[in-house]
Amino acid sequence: TSRGVATINGKSWPYTERLQYTAGDTVHWRVLNASLAPHPMHLHGFYFTVNSRGDRTRDTIFTEVQRRKGVTEYMAAGATMTMTWVAARPGNWLFHCHLIYHIDADLRLSDHVPDKLEGRTTGHAEQMMAGLVMGIRIAPARGSSPAVDPVARRSLRLFIDQKADVFRDKPGYSFVLQEGVAPPASDSVRFPSSTIVLHKNEPTEITVINRAGTESSIHWHGIELESFYDGVGGWSGAGTHLAPVIAPGDSFVVRMTPDRAGTFIYHTHSDESVQLPSGLYGALLVVDKERPRDPNERIFLMGEGGPQADAVPFVNGSATPPGVELHTSVTSRFRLINISAASAKRVRLMADTTIQQWRAFAKDGADLPSRQAIMRRSEVLLGPGETVDFEVTRAKPEVLTLEVITPGRSLQKIAVIVR
Repeated sequence: TSRGVATINGKSWPYTERLQYTAGDTVHWRVLNASLAPHPMHLHGFYFTVNSRGDRTRDTIFTEVQRRKGVTEYMAAGATMTMTWVAARPGNWLFHCHLIYHIDADLRLSDHVPDKLEGRTTGHAEQMMAGLVMGIRIAPARGSSPAVDPVARRSLRLFIDQKADVFRDKPGYSFVLQEGVAPPASDSVRFPSSTIVLHKNEPTEITVINRAGTESSIHWHGIELESFYDGVGGWSGAGTHLAPVIAPGDSFVVRMTPDRAGTFIYHTHSDESVQLPSGLYGALLVVDKERPRDPNERIFLMGEGGPQADAVPFVNGSATPPGVELHTSVTSRFRLINISAASAKRVRLMADTTIQQWRAFAKDGADLPSRQAIMRRSEVLLGPGETVDFEVTRAKPEVLTLEVITPGRSLQKIAVIVR
């Protein structure tokens, strides 16, 4: 553990800068939200097991069959959690709140920002992030060999594009996947960004080409991959082998082999307060290659409509998202994704004024324990950085409404037409 001292109002306070583990270590944390605000806490690169949840007065300790996995856990004011994870891969990682205004550089305890740390130029995490963010370094196990990039069997090209005056006088950004031989037009922003579909256990490389006027990066939220490709410029990697930010006109090749099917997210990890609400986020799905993608799945991707303080919430790239269709007696998969910059979402399925039932079966891309994967009243609270998968089956033609509530801001209603 590396420690330092910050000076606040003339008084010195010790602080912990980062944690150090060795590959293979099993890590047990107790996390306590002693603040008056909620915090969705996200661990880069690893799944953790939630062993208990509690509040200011008591903990509920989960049995083995009740424990679930996740990469982001929403913690209300006063909430507590115990969690366990295995530091399986070496490199630099982060644990942080996913409300972007809680990890802003303006929250730094001191005005001093070191130009160099351990003989190298500092990166995004150390220069531009402060507040509820903690660096984690995992050293290689003694005698281990460096990770070898898998030979890619599939290659994709993803463009970071920009267009002027999309959100009033502010530009819009998006990730646009190349489809076919020709690349998309340089100003071809789309909302939402392209959905990326990867295959479980298939080595894949994604060439990210930055055609925007500002540097950027991509974090593959929930994907278990090598640190160098995690997407935090100047931090991801190890030692002096650190991933750069992607400069305008430059590119970066990401390699990964996703080992579980599920619902994930990809999003910028540069200038988050501007780029994230301006469109640099998208749905990332991992499917079994042997099975065709389910034509009855529906994605509901929740974000923001611009970087302004009064920006309206977006669902599927619009403040007024279009309706969706389902078929009677056919089970449909709802992939709910919240990648809002600063807002939790309360989502429920309604028939007139009555909340309907659905079956939750996955959280953050990991299957839920059987006792939690049950039919329940269809209302869920998603913090930023969380995904939940539900199954919906309806017996007769009808019109339902999926309500997406941004507390204190808006209610968006999406027609769900069952034919």
